[in-house]
Amino acid sequence: MASRIKGITIEINGDTTKLSQALRETDTQLTTVQKNLRDVERLLKLDPTNTELLAQKQRLLAEQSALAADRLAQMEDAANHLDSSQSEPAG
Repeated sequence: MASRIKGITIEINGDTTKLSQALRETDTQLTTVQKNLRDVERLLKLDPTNTELLAQKQRLLAEQSALAADRLAQMEDAANHLDSSQSEPAG
């Protein structure tokens, strides 16, 4: 019988604490923005014509987009760093 792979663990030979810390901070900020966005959505269900809430929703969506782009940039930097460190000869 064939065995199923339930998960893959990749060990990176290096220190990833700075990356983990930066990603954790970004994730915390994203979670906060998502919570605030849910609150605004609930309030908009009660009063959909409230322009202040609509403006706040737009600001939160812009902030969420910026944080997601920042997280993507951090992940791309980490991937580029990993690629460059693998291409260097071990010495």
